[in-house]
Amino acid sequence: MENQSERTKLKSLQIPVKRNMSLIVSTTALGTIADAIFTLCLSWFVLERTGSAFITSAITAITYIVNVFAGPLIGVLVDRTSPKNAMIKAYIALGLIGFILIFFYLFLDDYIIVAVMAMVILNDIAQTFISPSRRRMLPNLVGTDRIAEVSGFLSSAGKTGILIGNAVGGILFSLIGLIGIMFTHSLIFLFAALLSSWLVLPKNGIIVNDEKSKQKKQFWREFKDGVKLLVKLRVLLILTLINMGVNIVSVGHLNIYIFKTQYGATAAQYGFIEATGVATSIITGLFIGRIIKKIKPIFPLSLGLIIPSLSIALIGFYDQLFFAYILIAIQTFFLLFYTVTVNTLLITLVKPEYRARIDTLVASISSLAMPLTVFLTGYLADIIPVHYIFYFTGIWGTLMGIIPLLSKEIHQLENL
Repeated sequence: MENQSERTKLKSLQIPVKRNMSLIVSTTALGTIADAIFTLCLSWFVLERTGSAFITSAITAITYIVNVFAGPLIGVLVDRTSPKNAMIKAYIALGLIGFILIFFYLFLDDYIIVAVMAMVILNDIAQTFISPSRRRMLPNLVGTDRIAEVSGFLSSAGKTGILIGNAVGGILFSLIGLIGIMFTHSLIFLFAALLSSWLVLPKNGIIVNDEKSKQKKQFWREFKDGVKLLVKLRVLLILTLINMGVNIVSVGHLNIYIFKTQYGATAAQYGFIEATGVATSIITGLFIGRIIKKIKPIFPLSLGLIIPSLSIALIGFYDQLFFAYILIAIQTFFLLFYTVTVNTLLITLVKPEYRARIDTLVASISSLAMPLTVFLTGYLADIIPVHYIFYFTGIWGTLMGIIPLLSKEIHQLENL
């Protein structure tokens, strides 16, 4: 009955659902392509200029640091304004980054590395505005009954963007250099801003709470309101703590190390392994939303952690490339069930005026241990056999996957 009411409501408001779906998926794909090219090419450029693995790895570390410390504050800002405007401005800011780096490269080359690091920070801050803005307005773009399905499409589009960006980034960098890459990067993001401006939202003010915006609450009070709400939303709080627990021993960044040293993979073979995971994610994203809408959330939340974790342990056990392809595909397939379910609950369980704050709080708490984990597991991989780290991670992740089965609050969820 609620789904029928939602469809009728959107129809009466004359919202072009199919057009909005196409635009939001397209902007996601474009943004991911540009960001993948940006990260890959700048990492390569910095490594060439400095020869320092530490400085190069800082590009990855900055992302986690921004998520942990700036994310929750950005969530408050997004909740204070129109999410559509916030997303458009974020894409424009991302588009300007390329032009700024071109200027430094041409006229202030001595400071180019400093400029790159500053722009990486700006890039990660601007990117942090996009996801909560998208999630906040998604129900009003496509209707609540389509959220799970569209979340699957968005995941597929994002993974496709990563695949394309990583595939063409290195080639483009060798052909057109840093200036060409940054110019292309800026054009893609400015085009994404244009597409975002064509999104059609209801005109009755259900996205922006006018009364609340007039009250001009203190910034920190609004932040605390978001924290209090997350504590009350027991399901999301439990899932957030599970995410943080899983990330305590995350080993995704060690895949390249174990496949090279234990499996004897070449760079090309490793690329094919990664492509297998991305291709699995793209295909799964096209139909996963329809599946999880028909089953209780507890199953994708639990199996979506247990099976990928067992796959990680088995990656540490085997040393034949045949198994690497199979295990990466299995891990990616089932992990997507967990990811899409959590992303859908972040929308359906939270009121629009709090959605961005909750979104960024969850991301921040989930990533809390990641900067330390990246350095710690990298250090351990140098002093003990890496497969032991994968064994422990697999067992630990399996234990995290059992928690949803023990949670009364998650058991009570009937559907998405």
